[in-house]
Amino acid sequence: MATEIIRHGIVAGIDGSDGAVEAAQWAASAAERFEEPLRLVHVLPKHPESRGRAPAGEARHDFRAEAEALLAAAERALRDGRADVEIERSIVDGPPARVLIDLSRTARMIVLGPAATSEMKSVYAGSDVVRVSNHAECPVVVWRGIQGHEVSGNRPIVVGVDGSELSDMAVSHAFEFASFFGAPLVAVHTWAEHSTFGAWYSEARRFMDWTDLVQHEEAWLAESLAGWCEQYPDVEVTRCLERGGPMKVLLEYSFGAQLIAVGSHGRSPFTASFIGSTSQSLIHHARCPVLVCRKG
Repeated sequence: MATEIIRHGIVAGIDGSDGAVEAAQWAASAAERFEEPLRLVHVLPKHPESRGRAPAGEARHDFRAEAEALLAAAERALRDGRADVEIERSIVDGPPARVLIDLSRTARMIVLGPAATSEMKSVYAGSDVVRVSNHAECPVVVWRGIQGHEVSGNRPIVVGVDGSELSDMAVSHAFEFASFFGAPLVAVHTWAEHSTFGAWYSEARRFMDWTDLVQHEEAWLAESLAGWCEQYPDVEVTRCLERGGPMKVLLEYSFGAQLIAVGSHGRSPFTASFIGSTSQSLIHHARCPVLVCRKG
């Protein structure tokens, strides 16, 4: 029998960029709500100069001193009003993505700055953020949005629902977050004629009763959420059926959300429209933090 992993703590990557500090501020707010410790992690790659951080040959201890200063500054920025949050600072050697994926094996959550950060200013390149979100064994939050966008019960948590296993995981985490944050939940399911019928679309559009199809999709969405609504009776849920592609629809929803949750990949074109390209588009362009879930 496999041993169940007990996940504990929230890990926030600190690289010296403003985006990473803003992500860590969001992580600190989440740690306070979840009553979890927060671990601020700075990764020292084997060759820091390869990312434009210093001239080749500079003593490595200078990089470590810089890392310690970055972590200390980040902790000071987080402490205001959060005296009860347990904060640990760590410096880890290795490839950034690999280090964070390793930490995800026991963490409750990984929180990273925006994927668009320049490699010249950041240890964590955009490709590292994408790699971690696609391969981490715990949920990954990629911070997006405006400065000071912290946990707030005034804005909803949005989750993309498509029936895939990873979408179900996103729904599970979205309900959990909504309950802890005291936020309403908006569950979004998209559909489009061409994705529903594939190669048969041109024929199907001649005789299909689209009203029946919409009613069927609405009933399916309600049934998909029924169990979670029973488990989290404190969460106010709004079901939204939207005609269109998931990428465009969810990007629009991100403007008014405090968090948007998706699976890292869908299951198939016919039953899972929230495919990997959607999650990657969101972590680059969403206007709020993005929670990416995958099966660990």
